[in-house]
Amino acid sequence: MTLLPRRWRSRFGLDEVIPWTRSALLSGLLECLLALIALVYWYSHSVTTWAANALDSAMRNGPEAQVPGQAIGFSALVLWLIHPLTWCVGYFALEGLVRLLAAVSTEQVVATLPLVGIDWIYGKLSGRAPEGDAKHAPSAKVQVQEFVSSLKQGVMALRLPHLEDQCRETGDGGELLLEIHASHAKAEWKPPRVVRMGDAYYRLQDAVQGKPPRPFIYRLRRLAAGVPGRTVLVYQSPLPAKETPGPAI
Repeated sequence: MTLLPRRWRSRFGLDEVIPWTRSALLSGLLECLLALIALVYWYSHSVTTWAANALDSAMRNGPEAQVPGQAIGFSALVLWLIHPLTWCVGYFALEGLVRLLAAVSTEQVVATLPLVGIDWIYGKLSGRAPEGDAKHAPSAKVQVQEFVSSLKQGVMALRLPHLEDQCRETGDGGELLLEIHASHAKAEWKPPRVVRMGDAYYRLQDAVQGKPPRPFIYRLRRLAAGVPGRTVLVYQSPLPAKETPGPAI
């Protein structure tokens, strides 16, 4: 399921049933391991076969008879390196590693690129709007920017310790906002998602980059009322109950 693009996953309605982060971690690990195993098998089978055929031709006084034995082995290795199948399997090993790191460091679920490409092509052929409401996915440019941003966040997160979030109130044009400073990114926290803290509901206004050791800052505006649902994010505030922000704005 985690290999599917975000739009496809949302259609199954399993957002609250499947632990997406752990599933993405396991999926990325399995993809990387299986691709590495396939790469080793392909290397063992292809290089051995090509080298054996070349040596057999040399022993029969074929064209390879004029080539030194070390060169035959090196030629088989070079042929393996430039073979399209090697690049294809190697890509999935790298993709699995990226998906694993994204799940560990930023808790982001990264779909496999071939399925993302199929979804993009289908959107183009069907005339689907490239961006907009929840029915539509972001444009390809936005998806690439989000992917690069998640990789940068992952590299940053690997160098930072896991710290408890800090919550504080700030003024914004006479209105109070709740700021949550986190040491690591919160994958699903994208504006304008609704966040529930205890019995209070907040609208996520924006997410900005701050300074270490808590470089991820999320600003929320309290709502007068809220309704529990599948898309509502549940957050356990590190603040004592008496320090919870005041009346709704």
